[in-house]
Amino acid sequence: MKYLILQLCVFSSIFISCNSQTFQDQIKNDLTTKLPSGICDSIPKGSTISNLKIGEIVDIGMDGMTDVSYELDFEFNGIKKHRKSAMLYIKKGNTYKLASLGDCKYEMK
Repeated sequence: MKYLILQLCVFSSIFISCNSQTFQDQIKNDLTTKLPSGICDSIPKGSTISNLKIGEIVDIGMDGMTDVSYELDFEFNGIKKHRKSAMLYIKKGNTYKLASLGDCKYEMK
């Protein structure tokens, strides 16, 4: 029984550490899931995001604010457009929460 509990603990810690997401992964995930959701007037709901490039990640120094620039292409109904913008994160401990997504209607939760 002790051996089984030990195996479960080892497996759980390996699984959790393998699933941890880097800050850049979080940025990519936020952009590819939130932008095509219809929260931006300039990006239609259901758009396909491609050629995503994360630019500078700058620690602003005020209350853990971090500015992230990005550029990407999005496509909707066969029309492809390019977008350059920035987003703002708030760092709390070791985690980042998205606070603002450029000119989009995004509210931090």
